[in-house]
Amino acid sequence: MPPEVRPGGSLVVTVRLTLQPGRDDDLIALVEMAPRGRLAAMVREAMRSGVSSKVTAFEAETEEQPLDMSGLGMDV
Repeated sequence: MPPEVRPGGSLVVTVRLTLQPGRDDDLIALVEMAPRGRLAAMVREAMRSGVSSKVTAFEAETEEQPLDMSGLGMDV
């Protein structure tokens, strides 16, 4: 099916994915935690920057960790 071009130039692409547990766990987590109406935006962002960073960004926040600057190669 060819993409649809809407007035204003937006390109609408429909994709059907089959996600397999064990192989696609990061993608499954992304789909399962997407708020209603936000899946397309989350998929676009994941395509731009990688899914693992998006999955962790939407996980429940844990207690704040102290800033570790030991790997910078200088004393502060």
